[in-house]
Amino acid sequence: MQIDEPRFLGNRLQRETVLTDTEGRNFRVAEMMGKPLILLLSYYGCDGTCPAMNAELAKVLEKVGRFKLGKDYRVLTVSFDKRDTPATAKQFLANAAGVPEAMRDGWRHAVLQGGDVQGFAGEVGFRFFWSDAAKAFLHPNVLVFLTPEGRVARYIYGTRMDVRTIELAITDADWERISNSTAVFDIFTGACFSYNYAEGRYQWNYSLLAGVGSLLLGLVSMGAGALIYRRRMSRRGAKRN
Repeated sequence: MQIDEPRFLGNRLQRETVLTDTEGRNFRVAEMMGKPLILLLSYYGCDGTCPAMNAELAKVLEKVGRFKLGKDYRVLTVSFDKRDTPATAKQFLANAAGVPEAMRDGWRHAVLQGGDVQGFAGEVGFRFFWSDAAKAFLHPNVLVFLTPEGRVARYIYGTRMDVRTIELAITDADWERISNSTAVFDIFTGACFSYNYAEGRYQWNYSLLAGVGSLLLGLVSMGAGALIYRRRMSRRGAKRN
């Protein structure tokens, strides 16, 4: 189940892949691009972690203050069960997903009708299989954060999410905009936090902070040394006079 992150980070989703939403409308993956995208692979017959992941993400996104859903980023839930239809997607959204009506302009639930579900999921390294014993699909519980160009930028695992992690992952996914931005807060956030793969969370970029601290300490030391030297030379000049 584990995603081979070094292999798939930077992979691009196929822009021309056609999906069908809960209202039976077809749209291309390209229509979801242009902004950071949170991709959530679920299946609509699930009564366990899939609805829990969607509901938990909805709760966390309601608390995200730095970015506006629909305006600054989008969310896309796609079923990896080829038996799912727009009708089962609509039922899942209404009964299990827990996505408020206000979020649905920026968050679409869809199916890949007649397409290669395995291939679509494989573009981001997502693997799954049916278990006869469990009568359910076994799969990783993961959010995939994509850049505005549709490239994989970050994976966040687990059904427990927090606002800070989601905001930092969106920042990671939108780094091209941030690197050209004049917004000091965005630049600071993007540079000063790094993702710890072992612990599955963001933390301060200690190596960068140590480097900046050393640089500042060196500059202060040089400035203090120059100031002391000037004072000594001024005293010597005063004594000679």
